[in-house]
Amino acid sequence: MKYKIYVFSAVLMLMAIIALIIPLRPKESKVEKRTLTKFPAFSVQSFLNGEFLNGVSTWYADTFPFREALLTGNTRYRGLYGIQDNQIHGSIQTADEVPAKRISLMDIVLPNIQQEMDSLQESIKERIETQRAADAANGGAKRRQITNVPEQVGSVYVADDTAFSLYGFTQEAANQYIDAVSALANKVSSDVTVYDIVVPISTGIYLDEKLQEELGCSDEQAAIQYIYDNMDKKVVTIDAFTALKNHSDEYLYFRTDHHWTALGAYYAYSQLMKEKGITPTSLGEYETMVFDDFIGTLYAASNQTPSLAENPDVVTAYIPLATNKMTYTDVDGNVVDYDIIYDVSDWNSDSKYNCFIAGDQPFEEIHNPNMNDGSSCVVIKESFGNAFVPFLVDHYENVYVVDYRYYPEGLTTLIQERNIKDVIFINNISAATTSSLVSNIMEIVNY
Repeated sequence: MKYKIYVFSAVLMLMAIIALIIPLRPKESKVEKRTLTKFPAFSVQSFLNGEFLNGVSTWYADTFPFREALLTGNTRYRGLYGIQDNQIHGSIQTADEVPAKRISLMDIVLPNIQQEMDSLQESIKERIETQRAADAANGGAKRRQITNVPEQVGSVYVADDTAFSLYGFTQEAANQYIDAVSALANKVSSDVTVYDIVVPISTGIYLDEKLQEELGCSDEQAAIQYIYDNMDKKVVTIDAFTALKNHSDEYLYFRTDHHWTALGAYYAYSQLMKEKGITPTSLGEYETMVFDDFIGTLYAASNQTPSLAENPDVVTAYIPLATNKMTYTDVDGNVVDYDIIYDVSDWNSDSKYNCFIAGDQPFEEIHNPNMNDGSSCVVIKESFGNAFVPFLVDHYENVYVVDYRYYPEGLTTLIQERNIKDVIFINNISAATTSSLVSNIMEIVNY
């Protein structure tokens, strides 16, 4: 044991020396899926006020050669001392208490909440008007400005070979989400039905309530109920929490990634079909594609805990009966033909979840060749919706998909032009109560 520690310490010292001599600095982190800090631009002012040197320090730390290997090594080094089984990575964020009382939107009374909502709405309107003015000057194209907001994993709890993202409720963001979905329900015609599916993350389904409380987590079921209780009555809410909890002994969520599996998405789809009075397709009817060796976002967020990498996930995808063909429009406006379930067998281990509907694209459409009744739906989602969409294909002639983080136009125009009758919001509870994400929903509703 001591020999291993001495050898590892010597390796660390050697790598530190190399880092000072050889320019081996990486530009991107494949594990964390982000571009690393760039070397700061020099100016006399930034040098004098300290910004330049602070930037150099941040760049040096973020692009240190063998950075990812060092993070993994540090975790293994700690493991030699037995500091391994149950860990928390990241600081515990302060969460709001989920109100126990069921109240309507008109009864919400919070200090400055109306002022904050008015300010947010005004900010969104200003951004929209500024963009429209710029569009008019450039030929009149109606495109909103896209602000790339990545999904946030937050603090991570690791128990043996499974990682969990810790959830904290934010009431202001929840209220914004309620208002955004409710606003759309009141803007569309009376023959359009708006559904809302708020999906719990794995922590709320797999961990017992006492442990969640000890970890400082908010009650996910209570948070979802708060959203549903305060939603406009025109919105039809779907209880995915109970459906998933009833199957909590199954592989509903990945162990190394924050997403649910296609099996978890299937149970939410079944609840939607139940609400619509339609018999869901049984799992046994689908052909499947299976991709092993998947290591996802929670591995990166947990300082690359070895027990996660040593026990990778398996991605099982269910191919729609009617078709496996779709098109998507990328951020540059290019229309691409693609497969609903794409073969990612040869992709990197951190990319296997992208087998579903081409990953996160601004706009996608699927046409069922076996139907001609004009039935259409639009799914408004973040990445949790990717595993959910394929199950809808066999029930509509047309399925449209909007990722609100990247979609450049307005929802009401899309709904009217495509004669859409079902609008399906699907978001995980963390996304539904994060202001930076919810503001994008408000923008495309108000655009």
